[in-house]
Amino acid sequence: TGNTTNLFHHLKKHHPNDHTESMKMRADATPSTSRASSGAVPKQKSIVSSFVAITPYERCSKRSKDITRAVSNFLAKDMMPLSTVEQDGFRKLVKVLDSRYELPGRKYFSKTALPQLYEECRGKLENNLRNVRYFATTTDLWSSRTSEPYLSLTIHYIDEDWGLQSRCLQTAYFPDDHTAEILSAGLEDALASWGLSEDRQVCITTDNGANIVKAVSLKNWTRLQCFGHRLHLAI
Repeated sequence: TGNTTNLFHHLKKHHPNDHTESMKMRADATPSTSRASSGAVPKQKSIVSSFVAITPYERCSKRSKDITRAVSNFLAKDMMPLSTVEQDGFRKLVKVLDSRYELPGRKYFSKTALPQLYEECRGKLENNLRNVRYFATTTDLWSSRTSEPYLSLTIHYIDEDWGLQSRCLQTAYFPDDHTAEILSAGLEDALASWGLSEDRQVCITTDNGANIVKAVSLKNWTRLQCFGHRLHLAI
């Protein structure tokens, strides 16, 4: 600026020693061409960092996988509809939490993410069940709100730390005729699919439906009547 120029003229005329020292300091502070070129590198890094900060994660990156798994857990544990991941509010929430994460659509979760989570959880449970010597089961045949029939099977056992554990092994779509013979075969297949031998089952709890009572009888399994069901009938 003009003020700076006037100051240097004043120093040169009236304070030559100070002017010489000032010029030396100015020269040291001014980068050479080569230094200026190298000095641009930090700026370039800053620009690159800025682009990285807005670049979407690769789907195979650890961060992307971790978030996708968390969303899968949310859908599975809270029994949320797959359409949740395509709802505008949920997508905006995810974008605010991490703007670099690209949320997949429902097809990816239904065909890839959730099946992977299921196989992982199933593998862990199968490994735990290998150490179970005896177990009991509970079964129920029920219909959804849309009148679709399902057969559920839950296992109960004592773990190595003497803790009571209960795990639902299946809630399988069961459109077949609900005869005793078909139900009996369905329960047998369910145990076999988990590598559970029938002789390790100490008992099975059911309601008092004639078909399920006969189904258990056909297998010669010990059956316990569901107290809740009997109480409901009494009331």
